[in-house]
Amino acid sequence: MEIVTAPIPAQSPFIPTDAKIVVGAVAPASPGPIPVVLLPGFEYRLREWRNPETHEIHWLLERRKSAQQGDDDE
Repeated sequence: MEIVTAPIPAQSPFIPTDAKIVVGAVAPASPGPIPVVLLPGFEYRLREWRNPETHEIHWLLERRKSAQQGDDDE
């Protein structure tokens, strides 16, 4: 999946001027970006990927099961 980003609309001394906000994910069947839903029990990571032919930068969203143990009712 490709993650779509946009400039952050607000200015803050804590946010770098070149920072981006995640708008959503691109899908062939959708006219616009689809919101990204983060599920509990998983860890997420955005990874930069550069196309070897065009050298364009793309962002990949990786998901894996969380290593932390949750609070189970016993």
